[in-house]
Amino acid sequence: MKLCEYGCGQEAQHQFKNGKWCCSKHYRSCPETRRKSSIQIKEAWEDPNSGLNSKSCKEKISKASKKSHKDPNSKLNSNSFKENLRKIGKYTIEKINKKYPFFSKIEEMRYNPDKPDEKEIQIHCKNHECENSKEKGGWFTPTQKQFKDRKDNLENEGLDKSYFYCSQKCKDTCILFDLRGDPYRNTNKPYISNELDVFNKLVLKRDNEICYYCNKHHATIVHHRRPKKLEPFFALDPDYAISVCEKCHYKYGHPKGSKHSTGNLAKIVCSPESQKFLNQTLKDI
Repeated sequence: MKLCEYGCGQEAQHQFKNGKWCCSKHYRSCPETRRKSSIQIKEAWEDPNSGLNSKSCKEKISKASKKSHKDPNSKLNSNSFKENLRKIGKYTIEKINKKYPFFSKIEEMRYNPDKPDEKEIQIHCKNHECENSKEKGGWFTPTQKQFKDRKDNLENEGLDKSYFYCSQKCKDTCILFDLRGDPYRNTNKPYISNELDVFNKLVLKRDNEICYYCNKHHATIVHHRRPKKLEPFFALDPDYAISVCEKCHYKYGHPKGSKHSTGNLAKIVCSPESQKFLNQTLKDI
């Protein structure tokens, strides 16, 4: 087995024209090369005698940056560059469905019919009063940051938040956004966040961190059979708490289409029929 000749100690995968072997397609991608470059740059910036740390160099960088943003012919200020910032990027709906299955189940997507060749992805605004909402059959194009925040919360953290809004006005006037961080903030919760954290750790330890549903995967989530959002007084009751893995949490704990799905639980806050839905849900538990 050949080792990378640039010092990282990993197995070499590529041979360059100079005859050297490297772990990456380009020597600058080698972890050791990147580490050394980082140290050199840091030392150069900290060295008062370095050209990079000179006052004239910093002034040139600052002027160049300001000039680029003010120059209408600059790439940074071009309409195409700004437009690209608004798009999700190189993703297609097919790629998103494959890579982020849970996100795809929660969010409905389509391609912008006005730009058939660009495959510009559109979604619904969360504010149900907005013309771009699902309730009114509307669509808008999210920014990369909006997509990343929503995707990370759903896929990585299992949290139903960072909703899509087409404007700041929609975000400010949506009841769901106003309450999403703490739906019971106008009432006194029977527990504090630190108590819930300790409780979750104890439940995971009690169950040996084994998923209750599949009995084989590592459990990282404490699922409340009586949802905290509906019945906060049972949030610290171990009889209604089980340890589950992330996959089973949504497959069995919050199955799509059920009254306890994350989407339906969210509707309790913003739906006009929230009280009716809440009463029916409590009867079914």
